[in-house]
Amino acid sequence: MAAGDRKTWDFDSYAGLERYDQRMRGSRRLCYEDALRRLPSSASARPKDLVLDIGTGTGNSAVPFLELGCSVVGVDPSEQMLKLAEDKLRRWPGRFSVQHVDDPFLCLPFADASFDVVVSAYAIHHLADPDKQRAVREARRVLRTGGRVVIADTMFRDAPHKARALAEYPDMEDEYQPLLTTFPGMFEAEGFEVGLQQIGDLVWILVARCRGRAS
Repeated sequence: MAAGDRKTWDFDSYAGLERYDQRMRGSRRLCYEDALRRLPSSASARPKDLVLDIGTGTGNSAVPFLELGCSVVGVDPSEQMLKLAEDKLRRWPGRFSVQHVDDPFLCLPFADASFDVVVSAYAIHHLADPDKQRAVREARRVLRTGGRVVIADTMFRDAPHKARALAEYPDMEDEYQPLLTTFPGMFEAEGFEVGLQQIGDLVWILVARCRGRAS
C-alpha cells in the first residue's frame, strides 16, 4: 500500500498469509512455477554452489536450487513468512537456512565475495529505482569471482506496456515493477553482462554475469 509518495509493505500483517503459496501458484499472470523452475539453469547453478536468496519469503525460490544440490541462505524482512519456510528447512537439513533481515536488498549481513549465486524472485518490485541500483551494487559485493545474479519478477518492456498492464491489473499500481528500458542498465553499470528471458507477458528473468569472468 502507499504511504504518501512511497509505497510500503508489512508482510507480517498481510491478510491470508497462510495462503500465500497457494495464491502465487494459482495466478496465471505470474507464471510462478515456471519461473521458479527455470532459475537454477538461468543462473548456471551447479551442485554445491552457495546461493543467496534475497526475499526468500516462504522459501519457494530456494527449492529448485536445493533440489539441484546447492546450499541456500534465504533472507527476508518478514518473520511470519520465514516461519512458513520451516517445512522446507526440515527437508534439507544443513543446506537451507534463513535469516530475518529488515532491509535484505540494501544491507546484507555477509562478507564480500561470499556467494556463487544471488537470486531474487518476485521481490525486487518492492524497491523504487534508486534503491534497485543500490541493491544491484550490494549483490555485486557479496558475489564471488564468476558469480551470477538472477532476478525473476513482473517487468514492463516500456512505458506503453506498463500503461496497458496497469489498466488491466490496477492492483499492480502499488508496486515498483522494473522497466526493461532501464533495469538491465543498472547491472551493466556495475560491470555485469545482462541477458533476458521472457516467461509470460508480464514476467521476465534477468541474468547478470560479471564481464570478463568465467561463469
